Amino acid sequence: MIPWRGGCPHREASLAWLLPRWRRAGHEPILAEAPPGPWSKAAAVADGLRHTGADVLVIADADVWTGGIPAAVDAVRSGWPWGIPHGDVHRLDQDATAAVLAGAPLGGGLVQPAYRGFEGGGITVLPRQVYEQVPLDPRYRGWGQEDESHALALRTLAGPPWRGDAPLWHLWHPPQARDSRRWGSLASRALYRRYRHAAGHPNRTRALLAEMEV
Repeated sequence: MIPWRGGCPHREASLAWLLPRWRRAGHEPILAEAPPGPWSKAAAVADGLRHTGADVLVIADADVWTGGIPAAVDAVRSGWPWGIPHGDVHRLDQDATAAVLAGAPLGGGLVQPAYRGFEGGGITVLPRQVYEQVPLDPRYRGWGQEDESHALALRTLAGPPWRGDAPLWHLWHPPQARDSRRWGSLASRALYRRYRHAAGHPNRTRALLAEMEV
């Protein structure tokens, strides 16, 4: 399931490269379309859920790839509550991305040194039942903190994830509008702090999730 909104030629080129790769790996990708208005990953995933009855979900950003998907799916099917298929994130620069899209192997120049990926970011594998109980928060609008908050809620209510060590390759695109590289917006930062405060406390986390239904 790929949360998606068209309009950026760089992202569309990356998606065109990714779709056949997903199919060769044995997965039929579903474009989960975000509704009009400010970007909402939660709303996009909600759209995707209406188009699949799968019992295991692979929620993947439209600009990333890793070879660790099979191991993560196997881990979740064997009983892990959720899985992260990758270890370090390798953010390709614009020239390296252009080369990959033209047929070169994954690799080349990076916009920054490789780093350990945030839990919840890039690609997450989890049972549908777990996602329905612990969904992404639609109060996050734009980009920033929605993935980290989701991971905190999953750890608190579902348990620690299985994690692989395959590299995650991130294809270049112009950065999204946000307050800074770290923070999406003041509202997102404030909501994330509430998730941090609730982390490790199931009742607090459930209360936060219950607010989404009001």
